[in-house]
Amino acid sequence: MAWKDKMKEWGGGDLTFLSSDGEVIMFVVVDEPVLLTGKYKGNPQERIGCPVVTDEGFVLFVTGKRTARKLSKFEERFKDAAFMVVRKGESGDINSKYDVTILDNKTKTEQLFALAKKEYKPGMLKQAIADATEVMKG
Repeated sequence: MAWKDKMKEWGGGDLTFLSSDGEVIMFVVVDEPVLLTGKYKGNPQERIGCPVVTDEGFVLFVTGKRTARKLSKFEERFKDAAFMVVRKGESGDINSKYDVTILDNKTKTEQLFALAKKEYKPGMLKQAIADATEVMKG
């Protein structure tokens, strides 16, 4: 069994975060965003769950409101464009910045849309939300 499959079996395999400086995610948006509430180091927090498909399939990309707002500016392109988000800031830095851009790679964009069409089902979002809520209880 692959790592990815084991993580899905154990829970949380359908979530992703950008937690290191320079970390990148490339994706297509496949559903509506979800407001997630929880705690981080004992403090209440709100995060946005962005349902996306990456090279590895469906994941709930959990990010801050600023990043989700940046992504929302491209909403009219969700049906024809893939996106790239890059973290700029060390792990644990609450002032990290996230660059959100349209992916300038036609082949990769087509691959991601084909994968999304084949793999994503709206019911997958419910489990991802439950997993994210569990992770954010901390």
